[in-house]
Amino acid sequence: MRFPVITGLGIVSASGFGAEEVWRSVAAGASGLKPLSLFQSPRYGQIPTGEIQRDLVALGAPTRSSRSDKLGWLAARQAIADAKINFSDGGDRAGVLLGTSVGGSYDSEIFLSTLMKRGKMRARPTRFHECVTTVDLIAEEFGLFGPSMALATACSSSALAIAMAAEMILSGEADVMLTGGADSISRMTWGGFHSLLLVDAAGCRPFDATRSGMSLGEGAAVLVVEAEETARRRGAKILARLSGWGTSCDAYHATAPHPQGAGAAAAMQSALRRAGLEPAAIDYVNAHGTGTRDNDVAEVIALKTVFDNRVPPFSSTKRIFGHALAASGAMEAVVCVEALRRQELPPNPGFTQCDPALGLEPVVKLRSAPLTHVMSNSFGFGGNNGVLIFSQPETVPHTRAPKTIQTVVGGMGIIGPGTVTMREIGAPLPPGRGPVYSCGALADASLLTPNQRRRLSRLQQMALITARQSHAPDPSQRISVAIGTGLGCLEDAGAFIENLVAKDEREPMPARFPNSVHNSPASQVAIDQGARGLNSAPTAGETTFEAALWQGIRQLATEEADYALAGAVDELNKYLLSIGQRWGAWNETIKPGEGAMVASLADATNIATPLARITALKLGRYHRPFAAGREADWIAAAVDLAQVDVILSGAKGFRQLEPMYEAVVATLQERAGKTLEHQTYKHLCGEFHAASAFGFSAAVRLAHEQQRSVLLYTLSQRGAKALCLVQP
Repeated sequence: MRFPVITGLGIVSASGFGAEEVWRSVAAGASGLKPLSLFQSPRYGQIPTGEIQRDLVALGAPTRSSRSDKLGWLAARQAIADAKINFSDGGDRAGVLLGTSVGGSYDSEIFLSTLMKRGKMRARPTRFHECVTTVDLIAEEFGLFGPSMALATACSSSALAIAMAAEMILSGEADVMLTGGADSISRMTWGGFHSLLLVDAAGCRPFDATRSGMSLGEGAAVLVVEAEETARRRGAKILARLSGWGTSCDAYHATAPHPQGAGAAAAMQSALRRAGLEPAAIDYVNAHGTGTRDNDVAEVIALKTVFDNRVPPFSSTKRIFGHALAASGAMEAVVCVEALRRQELPPNPGFTQCDPALGLEPVVKLRSAPLTHVMSNSFGFGGNNGVLIFSQPETVPHTRAPKTIQTVVGGMGIIGPGTVTMREIGAPLPPGRGPVYSCGALADASLLTPNQRRRLSRLQQMALITARQSHAPDPSQRISVAIGTGLGCLEDAGAFIENLVAKDEREPMPARFPNSVHNSPASQVAIDQGARGLNSAPTAGETTFEAALWQGIRQLATEEADYALAGAVDELNKYLLSIGQRWGAWNETIKPGEGAMVASLADATNIATPLARITALKLGRYHRPFAAGREADWIAAAVDLAQVDVILSGAKGFRQLEPMYEAVVATLQERAGKTLEHQTYKHLCGEFHAASAFGFSAAVRLAHEQQRSVLLYTLSQRGAKALCLVQP
């Protein structure tokens, strides 16, 4: 088996750069919190935060990038150097998978502030707004052409990213993955968490009786995760094993944890099962431990549940770094690997008084201890939970391998241009009609409760409706949810930031903030469906849907779910429309679009009459300059062209991709020795990041109604690519 191991570490934080410097801060229990200097905050500027106050460009980070990009790039450079790995020959088998939730928001906020206060539209910073730009920057800079995506599940993002990278290794889809997370402080997160009254003005004190909230931070951490056989073949030093990982969803509330820690306990138990370990084997837990009243109580209850009241030594390092949101799980993973290497227990700074409601005390001072297996917990908004288990390199791995299954589509829901379909696939608009560029009023809003229509954002409503169309809720089923979004909840995020800029934090909009995060559509679907398996929001530009599809299939193959809801959703807003027009993205033939699609997936043994089979799925990146022959080789290695009847591509969208699509189709037709019909779909739905989900629905329809095998082929402007073979 291809067991995943750790061969390199990189970390950038308020408490130091590099694993050695950071560990010195951890060992001393030294807090990296200090007053905010990155931007003006009239109400909260003196509250301590884990801000990095070093010149990132002077340290070598690329100038043309967002603040999150710079942090991620610096951590990746460290990790690659630490692993002593060269991708010049093996880049096609190496990928990037990072967690991020802020993305380029800090830089986009500068654009919005300039527009609102000075009336000038300086849109360049928004080029790096997407969460996936950090992934793309690292892949391009260091020559990685394997699978790539970002996961945006709030504070569990990078833990889930590391878990999914391990799945890539274990399933043979990559030999090496750069994985972790990066997030910068931004006005939206700064104002958002303060508006929810979740920030401790004196600095966070996890598990302490006097705790009153979290401390925000920023940073990045990247781990080099390799197949053990690859690492040993190149003589790499193995720092630790990634022996187990588990995910779950509370399916309880948009922001609050389950009061009994049910989802957290389920994720820990899942990680132990995957690692083949009993709870007693865990020697230390790096707790999520944010310092909020409810989160710490729920986590301690979960720890007592999993470890049967024999909880191993545990601590939270949040006061050292601040809560770096999507990056926190990866930063704490670095702490766990270093703890294993040094055989030392990290302290929990800020703790002075035991809370009777908890009945447990964390490690308060650095001390030596024999460590073989350590656990790291990460829990996020929407009840998204990720747990990792790291082990000494010399331990014998018992990581459970995935099964080989036949994935089928059992149902679909679509909200597209001008039409909403029910349960099964409705006909796309006829070619002569052209797209309707806004979904407008949701035609099937009757599927929502009055509270959902009033409280949820438009993007969340689209996801909820399409999920209900594709799959009837059944509490007896184990369901995972992966609903990707390229740009997230633009309307809510825009309104929240506009309000901050206009009113200087005087009248925050706390109801808007939870709706602004990328994973809010997937989380609302989980709550509605009672789906307590993986809950994820992948983002990968134009291949966002395929990233979600990959996650859904993996959950079925690992037997973590009976059914997987996989889809994608994106919306338009005034800024996207105006910036696209300014940059010449839209014209008479290329129109902006929006919409949602969710598919219900299962193993063929669970569906008597499926709509179609998914027989191949592959993610990667194309080389520049683009070579159609190389792309045809990549496709032919995954798909028997003799079985393909139709190529359904993302052509007729962004102009720069058009000749690339045409060249690949022509090359494939030549290779196949037969005419492969080339169809497109963007004239029906418009151009948007989630559009390939609409293409997938068309592929399923062709397979179901016409018994044709369809190759869905997608390219992104930033370098990602994907293929999916849909067959009757």
